[in-house]
Amino acid sequence: HPFSSRCHGFTLTEAMLGLALGSILLAGICTTYIFSLKGYHAAVNYRQIHANGRRAVDWFSRDVRGVSTIASLTSNTTTTTLSIRVPLTFSSTGTVLSNKTVTYTCYNCINSDGRGYLYRYDTNTGNNDQIATNIYNLYYTLFDHAGSNTAVLATAKGIQVDIKLSKKVISTIQSEDYLSARLDMRNK
Repeated sequence: HPFSSRCHGFTLTEAMLGLALGSILLAGICTTYIFSLKGYHAAVNYRQIHANGRRAVDWFSRDVRGVSTIASLTSNTTTTTLSIRVPLTFSSTGTVLSNKTVTYTCYNCINSDGRGYLYRYDTNTGNNDQIATNIYNLYYTLFDHAGSNTAVLATAKGIQVDIKLSKKVISTIQSEDYLSARLDMRNK
């Protein structure tokens, strides 16, 4: 037959071997893509929770440095609230003439698997702003003039805030961050 020398085809064994090699190669490419995508999301999630935590610590630092009085500090299984008074105006002798109250309220912020969120309410502006999300734990610790822990609001000179943030992906914690700040109250 004149065309038989030019007609070449694949045998079933060659086709099966090509299919197997192609499947292995495709599985490797898909696995690499999935791991790269997970790494990218982990980096994005970390950046997001770190920015949230930094914003919360920055606001907290600005307010606490000017505190004249700690109005209240409460913590239960679901909500943590810290109310502080920040002087707005002083007399020529240094007496506080007017102040504002700033309240930090953290909902679901005690062992919450990253479902907590923190609000800052300012009586001067009337704004109630959400300043952080994905909070796993948020704790306040009070310190007296000597630097020892205290539970007495009237003798507290310093406040420490500890925030642990986490973000889950498909019910697994993928990114975590921990921020802490210890500040002295200048007007107390």
